[in-house]
Amino acid sequence: MKSPESGFTLIEIIIAMTLFMVIIGITGSAFTLLLTFSRQLATSDGNNIAGVVGLEIMRHDLQQAGYGMPTAYASPPTYNEALFAPANTSSLNDAPHGIPRPIVSLDSVTSWSDANAADGLTYTVLEGTDYLSVKASSVGRDAAAGKWAFVKYSSSIGSQFTQKAPNRWATPEENLNDNDYGIVLKRTFDDKGIQSTLIFNNNNSGTATNYATNKTNALLDNNFNPNSADPPYFIYGISKTTPGMPFNRVDFMVARPSDTPAQPKCAPNTGILYKATVNHSDGKLSYAPLLDCVADMQVVFGWDTAGNGIITESSAYSGTISVSGTAHAEDISKITKDPLLVRSALKYIKVYIMAQEGKADPGFTNTNSIMKNAYSIVVGDANTSDSSSRAISNVSLTKGYTAQNLSGKGWLNYRWKIYRLVIKPNNL
Repeated sequence: MKSPESGFTLIEIIIAMTLFMVIIGITGSAFTLLLTFSRQLATSDGNNIAGVVGLEIMRHDLQQAGYGMPTAYASPPTYNEALFAPANTSSLNDAPHGIPRPIVSLDSVTSWSDANAADGLTYTVLEGTDYLSVKASSVGRDAAAGKWAFVKYSSSIGSQFTQKAPNRWATPEENLNDNDYGIVLKRTFDDKGIQSTLIFNNNNSGTATNYATNKTNALLDNNFNPNSADPPYFIYGISKTTPGMPFNRVDFMVARPSDTPAQPKCAPNTGILYKATVNHSDGKLSYAPLLDCVADMQVVFGWDTAGNGIITESSAYSGTISVSGTAHAEDISKITKDPLLVRSALKYIKVYIMAQEGKADPGFTNTNSIMKNAYSIVVGDANTSDSSSRAISNVSLTKGYTAQNLSGKGWLNYRWKIYRLVIKPNNL
């Protein structure tokens, strides 16, 4: 008969401890998995928020392309743009005398490093990524950029012109301030549409030298006032200092700065999406980061070359250009070199950003599962038919990565998100 004071046997204790350890082990594994997933989700949410903010800045600037810029010269001015290689290539620059193109690009950049950045660092653009430049009066960093005013003709006895101040808006924040620099444009209509002619301080006679005024909040110099036969002149703010060019320019690229080692959270061989502003004072680029852990950027343009609504898409355009549609590469190439043709033919811009989503996950591997198992990632539209609401594949104009490509970059065990922007410029 068993004593009422007897305890558990050794075997019972061992069995109980074993079961307890198994339960703790299972619970601990589940907790670790949950914690890992939570960190992955938190990192992903952080990346998504950064992506929304940074890409909204990019979207805004692309929509501004061409705003408040001259489309014609009575006499060509002399101005500076980007002064240092590689951003001073003629593929991007319109200086020293050209009418500015609203948007320009480079396809699949190679061996590109800017050793003359404003902050003294060297920025190296990722091999094979596209490069985009936007020109408009409103994309500058100064508060003057984006503001505008107008001035009408005013008569005075014995003088063709009289000094007159630009209009003032009811909201003070919208007005140009003392010593804001701006350009003065005269708008006319002809068979090419609306022309915005740059006005000089000598009323377009003699040598064209000074195309900017800092009297945007005071009496304008006489030569910046319209005469009796002219429509109102428009003043567009450019900067707080003497402009080096009659517009502002910002460049977008994926690059790595010389002072920043590979970030632990980012996959190897990735970079940062930057917005770089061309400085008026020295022609250098000032870089501002928009999004971390970016692997690629690809750009596609939609052109209506014949004015009939039929769109031909092209890759970013540098030395060579790839097209998809009825127009030929030679047709698109000709358009990209002419500011007025760019304004009339460009209908939209598509930008694709390949960005890391979360940290490396050894339990996840990219496979060739899209485009009929041809690619793991397409930095573009990946549909194989027109049945979807999204566009048919344009991988011939952009880029696709196979699992082997990703493995070679060290990206095989990372999840990737493709941000897709479709922008219709509002100011061409």
